[in-house]
Amino acid sequence: MDRKGKHVNLRVIFLDDQVHAFQIHVKAFGQVLWEAVVRHLNLLETDYFDLEYEDAHGLQCWLDREKAILKQLPNPDRPLYFLVKFYTPDPTLLEDELTRYLLALQIKRDLMRGNLPCSENTVALLISYVVQAEIGDYPIEEYEDHTYLSAYGLKYVPNQTEALERKICEYHKQHVGETPAEADANLLDTARKVDLYGIRVSPAKDHEAVPLNLAVASMGILVFQGFTKINTFSWAKIRKLSFKRKKFLIKLHPENYGYYKDLVEFFFETRDECKGFWKKCIEHHTFFRCHTVKKAERHKTRVISRGSSFRYSGRTQKELSEFVRDQYVKRQPFQRTVSGRISSRSTSVTPKIPAKTSSLHNSADLHNSTASSGSHILDQSTSNHQLTNQVESVDVHSDSSLSGSRSLGSLGLPRSPKKDVGQSHNEEVAESTNGATYVPDVPYPGAEGTVIQEEHRDKVLAPLESPGRATRTPHLLTREDRKMSAPSLGSDAVLPVNGNRLSRSEEVENIPGIIEEESTEPTEYSGIRSGNRSLSAADTSKSASDRYELEDQPPYLPPPPIIESTLPPPPPPPLSEDLSFTRDSRGSTPQHTQTIGISSNISTISNSRSSESEDDNKRKVKRYPVDRAYFIAKELLMTERTYRKDLEVITKWFRLAVLTDDSVPDYLENLFKTINPIYEFHCGFLKEVEQRLSMWEGKSNAHLNGDYQKIGDIMVSSFLRVLEHYMNYFERQEDILLELEQALKDDKEFEQIYKDFETKKVCYLPLNTFLLKPCQRLLHLKLLLERITKHYAPTHPDYNDCKSCLSKLSDLAQTFRDQRKSLENLQKLIELQRDLVGLDTLVHPDREFIREGCLQKFSRKGYQQRMFFLFSDMLVYTSRTATPLLQFKVHGQLPLRGMIVEESDHAKMAVANSFAIYGGNKCILVAASSQEEKDKWIEDLNEAIQSAKNRNDDKLRYASLKSSTSSTENMDTAAQEDKAPPPMDKQIQHRANTTMHVCWHRNTSVSKRDHEKAVKNQLSGYLLRKFKNSNGWQKLWVVFTNFCLYFYKTYQDDFPLASLPLLGYAVSTPDEQDGIHKDHVFKLQFKNHVYFFRAESEYTFERWNEVINNITNSARRIRVFSRFDSQKPGEINDDAV
Repeated sequence: MDRKGKHVNLRVIFLDDQVHAFQIHVKAFGQVLWEAVVRHLNLLETDYFDLEYEDAHGLQCWLDREKAILKQLPNPDRPLYFLVKFYTPDPTLLEDELTRYLLALQIKRDLMRGNLPCSENTVALLISYVVQAEIGDYPIEEYEDHTYLSAYGLKYVPNQTEALERKICEYHKQHVGETPAEADANLLDTARKVDLYGIRVSPAKDHEAVPLNLAVASMGILVFQGFTKINTFSWAKIRKLSFKRKKFLIKLHPENYGYYKDLVEFFFETRDECKGFWKKCIEHHTFFRCHTVKKAERHKTRVISRGSSFRYSGRTQKELSEFVRDQYVKRQPFQRTVSGRISSRSTSVTPKIPAKTSSLHNSADLHNSTASSGSHILDQSTSNHQLTNQVESVDVHSDSSLSGSRSLGSLGLPRSPKKDVGQSHNEEVAESTNGATYVPDVPYPGAEGTVIQEEHRDKVLAPLESPGRATRTPHLLTREDRKMSAPSLGSDAVLPVNGNRLSRSEEVENIPGIIEEESTEPTEYSGIRSGNRSLSAADTSKSASDRYELEDQPPYLPPPPIIESTLPPPPPPPLSEDLSFTRDSRGSTPQHTQTIGISSNISTISNSRSSESEDDNKRKVKRYPVDRAYFIAKELLMTERTYRKDLEVITKWFRLAVLTDDSVPDYLENLFKTINPIYEFHCGFLKEVEQRLSMWEGKSNAHLNGDYQKIGDIMVSSFLRVLEHYMNYFERQEDILLELEQALKDDKEFEQIYKDFETKKVCYLPLNTFLLKPCQRLLHLKLLLERITKHYAPTHPDYNDCKSCLSKLSDLAQTFRDQRKSLENLQKLIELQRDLVGLDTLVHPDREFIREGCLQKFSRKGYQQRMFFLFSDMLVYTSRTATPLLQFKVHGQLPLRGMIVEESDHAKMAVANSFAIYGGNKCILVAASSQEEKDKWIEDLNEAIQSAKNRNDDKLRYASLKSSTSSTENMDTAAQEDKAPPPMDKQIQHRANTTMHVCWHRNTSVSKRDHEKAVKNQLSGYLLRKFKNSNGWQKLWVVFTNFCLYFYKTYQDDFPLASLPLLGYAVSTPDEQDGIHKDHVFKLQFKNHVYFFRAESEYTFERWNEVINNITNSARRIRVFSRFDSQKPGEINDDAV
């Protein structure tokens, strides 16, 4: 273009490919050109559109209306493009036919440039509406088939095949009689349902340099791998957006929306790309989310900049709709671009009629900054004076200092990837322009005086936070890992090169850690910055526990309650509580126990009495018998102490909770009458075992005669006497479970008492789990006796007694073996019945639990995290609810009879470790977190399908499912039934540790066989845990049960202080780099979460490794062959016990 004096011709290419030249002053601001374009088009709903250009680096940028145009364009010959900026999710909100037509042209443009990928059928339907609007009805008199499309030169997609044209023709025939306006409306209604409608992706990377695509839309910020959406950060979840050089930061609302992190990071190639995307996010949030945006007072006297001062310039969608309704008058008709049978390039879409200037817009980026950082606060709070209007406001400011200089010529506009709209358009503009417009000169800067002096009614700056949150400013990264969440959130998993693996970047420990006992302040979760770096106790910033977010799901709960941090002094040392550890044990009393923020559950219990340091000068090392039989007997003692405590949950604490008056229901009377004799016996039996171990350790002279270095005689003389009570309990056990379950349904008062009791700390497992402990205890004793008889020689004086007792226990275990497994299945179904919203009668005598776990299910919104439950007759999939009880809402179910599992590639929707499930007229595509998980699911599914095929009964078919499990009715019903959910400090603590919740958090699964293995792999005893940031060790009483470690100060404590679910953890010995120079130390590790524990002897070290390995390897091991044939050497067959 040639300059003419102080004016320059700028070309604008419109959506119908028409080119129009605007002659403006060389110092004109963007607002001048924009208003000329609006007048040229006679456009009313202006804020949906904007002008885009390609900068010197090949990035697409929106023209900044508050900057000089020639300061932004690389040169005056570079054309600008009139494009849609905000794709409305609801086209019916568009008031003007011209606006709908222009948006339809944008959809057509997106199809041609490949920016709207969708299925072939959808493409054909979209194009058929375009054809209907352009040429009218199908020309049946002139053409018998699809050839009219090529004859008219109608090409709408890059690779328009003959097969596609046939589909277009078939759809076109169905639109007979539709006017162009109706065709546009149908086109927009169809396009808005396409997943990538209005999506312009920007390439970015996570902290592991995994390529991603980010996009901003009306609902929030989207994360893609390729074109597969893997995460959505909705505006409701975002508290603040900021950038620091190339780093884009999303700060979330952890306290309200339960995401597992409160800061998410992405990295762009350049600072300009990062800032450009940040601006896009600010504009989209303001336009779609806010009702009004008032302009803040500008402080131009700042000496030191605090970053970008960019603000959205224009009206919000709500304001625009109100303006159009107020200002709307009968619009003059506009001329559409003709095509098909008439030359399509001879007439401009733009009308040549004068129009009133639309209302003026105010821009906010008056500082032309090259700031390397900036921020945008998304304030979701509503102050008292806003309650009537529910007006959402935004506050835009910088939160970081600036290093660098300012320049009016800096480029800080939103940019989209090079492949997006507007790339390499110079060839298109080679043709002559279709028209020209002269824009009168106006004073500068500011374009026209009325632009600057227009009342700033559209801009509102609200305080950053409401008064209730004014002092809470969390900016810390929390624990990192997963999922279907944005991989940049700190995942330790490495994606394959092809990028097809689903990434769940979160570790999901929703479980409270061990807390500092002497603290009087409210306990808080540790915030983790990265890896294993932790925060000190002095850090006053708060951060949330690990959270998860699913696309467009209800906000999740905060983490389960933290155990109160103040406890009474510990009781006097028990008989064997002062046991010492091996020769490397050292200790002194530290002045303070450190509070350590570990990237999992465990921080430190302050216990100066049991902590150790490296000073061993005054430590007296105690010697114990080296006989293996002693340590087996000691394991019996340790587990007996835990067993008695478990019985007390029923016989003592639950009894106190339900005995509110003299009358006791029959079902409770039966329970207490059958279990009390067992508890009373074990109180006496425990004393006998403690006394015997005391003698065995040499604490009396009796050991000199050798009469007390055995345990079999106690088992024969005492324990065998209680077997009759056990048999009586076993015979009544199923009735007790079912009677309690029925009472919960019939008696609302009892149900409330039951639920309240489960919120008590003493009830650290689901209550009915404790009812199974007697049967499990006999199994543990049998395994201990097997171990000790294998150790003894037949001539050992204790051998015959142990063998005799083992024989009786084996007979009893075999007799009740099937009943035990049936009761464990019943208990599991009862547990799931309470946690699954949408199932009426899950508990059924013929239904068998098989596997539960997390898979990613493909839907229109991409891959989303779902919890799957496999039963003997059906497969159920669910998602986490937002209720305080941590429940799961049923989304759907598939019957196993007739089900087919297929592992083939499913076109573009398939990702790594995906497979399809066909059943009940449905097909769902799911993806596992690993090949191992995929193999386990497919194996169990095929085995269950075969079993269902061989069953002849139809008793279970759909018997337990509501008619509409996937609707929101289930949630509404649940909310009505539980109108007063328990407060956060009263939530059921054990729910977070149940396998279904741990599987959800850790993206894994657990099978029926894993549960059976967990029954016989339980252990109790003292361990030393290493402090994270010092060489000290802390003595804890540890109970391992139900896939979880529970930590106490002593075995006499009534409830655990913290817990650590071990699903996903691996147990090993420390490496050289760990720097642990002690004996009998084992290492627990899950990704970057590492703990070290020290046992007292070689035997206990082996036992802890064995039980943890049996559980974790059982759930993690890859099975190449059938699970029945892949049993590891040395394992005890589950079917035998």
